[in-house]
Amino acid sequence: MKTLLQQLLRLMPYIFWALIAIVSVLMLIELAPKEDSWPYWDKLQHAAVFVVLAVAGCLAFTQKQLWLCASLVGFGALIEVLQGVLTTTRTRSVYDWLADILGILLAIALLAIFKKRATEQK
Repeated sequence: MKTLLQQLLRLMPYIFWALIAIVSVLMLIELAPKEDSWPYWDKLQHAAVFVVLAVAGCLAFTQKQLWLCASLVGFGALIEVLQGVLTTTRTRSVYDWLADILGILLAIALLAIFKKRATEQK
């Protein structure tokens, strides 16, 4: 079990960059207008994506977590600007960016909780 976890952690930088590539491509896809959806569904999606990105990035680059999280904040802002400039069916939104930041903060909190529990079990 431990070797499987170690192997996964060794692959984490590749997983992180693959996730960045996927998000970068998906943010440029034109979307059909949605009707009758929960108004905060988009914000929840943004937060969830950035939780995953931040957790993967922090596990991949354990010595550069602060830099990584700051870069993800910038990446979220870049996504919003590019959506407003490069797509016709998407708009830039400060609230989407704030949801990205909330996702990053949630990831930091989750990682801190797991780290604390792991040290308590030793």
